[in-house]
Amino acid sequence: MSGLFELAVTAILTLATQGPAAQELWNAGRREEAIEAWWREQERAPGDRSALLRIVEAELAVHRYAAALEHARGLGAEGARVRGTALYRLGRAAEALGELGRESAAELAMRVDAYELLQRFGEADRELAELARRTEGKSASVEAMLARSAVRRGDAAAGERHFRRALELDPVDPGALHGLGMLLRGGERKSEGLALLQRHREVTPLLDQLEFARRGVDLGPMHAANHAAVGDAQRALGRIDAALEAYRTADRLASGDALVPVALRHARVLAEDRKDVASAVRVLESAFERCGNAKLLVRAGDVLADAGERAAARERWTRALALRPQDAELRARLERAGGKL
Repeated sequence: MSGLFELAVTAILTLATQGPAAQELWNAGRREEAIEAWWREQERAPGDRSALLRIVEAELAVHRYAAALEHARGLGAEGARVRGTALYRLGRAAEALGELGRESAAELAMRVDAYELLQRFGEADRELAELARRTEGKSASVEAMLARSAVRRGDAAAGERHFRRALELDPVDPGALHGLGMLLRGGERKSEGLALLQRHREVTPLLDQLEFARRGVDLGPMHAANHAAVGDAQRALGRIDAALEAYRTADRLASGDALVPVALRHARVLAEDRKDVASAVRVLESAFERCGNAKLLVRAGDVLADAGERAAARERWTRALALRPQDAELRARLERAGGKL
């Protein structure tokens, strides 16, 4: 009996230490824990190459480039994309070219950039021709690459055309802002060139902020604050549609008082940038229904008051005052607006 008992205890302990399945952890946004769980599974089946590939792809997704590179070395052709991407991200352009394929536009873009970094411009242009064919004029970064290629060949007119197309697609594309600024600053349109270079200096830290926020989402995709940070960065760049998309995701993920700052920022973009008072108020009132924080009703009243809808504003402030009867500032605001106490 003691032997059976020991086996039963061992089984229970094993299940207890395994915890949730790795894929469940990954889907729940617990990325670091998922990778650790996958490694534990890999230790029990060390010859499973498909499982190892899954791990290194996960490491790549959370920006563990050195780890992904090291762990993908034994995967042969299956791991080439991971190794090439990791090498590229680590700044090892020449090595990356030996691994990166041409199956995706993302790989082609890395190959073009790597060749440019190595000043192997003929090879860059050959890869770029295929990349341009695949993206069909819909990628700002590819248009900026085409512009640089044209300028290198001495075709300034084509370079300007591609740079301007890039800025049509993305007004804050850094390559296009800098490239067109440099192209124009030495001629008759010097003032426009200098303005573009100034804009490039302004957006560079904002793009860094966006990249940092996106990495936060990669590491913790179920955290509302991470998506809200992306929204903040996109708004600062003037990308209002992208900001609203990020705030909507943050709204869905947030709960309790954590919902308040998200809803306030979401409503601000709707009210100030979109001039959509009705949608801003809906966001605030929906958040209030979920968390009951009176601050959301106060802000809804402010938005309505700014839009000249004073009766509707007083109604929201009155509801808020019922929840915060000791709030002297809110009471004074309602009195100034002619509301009944």
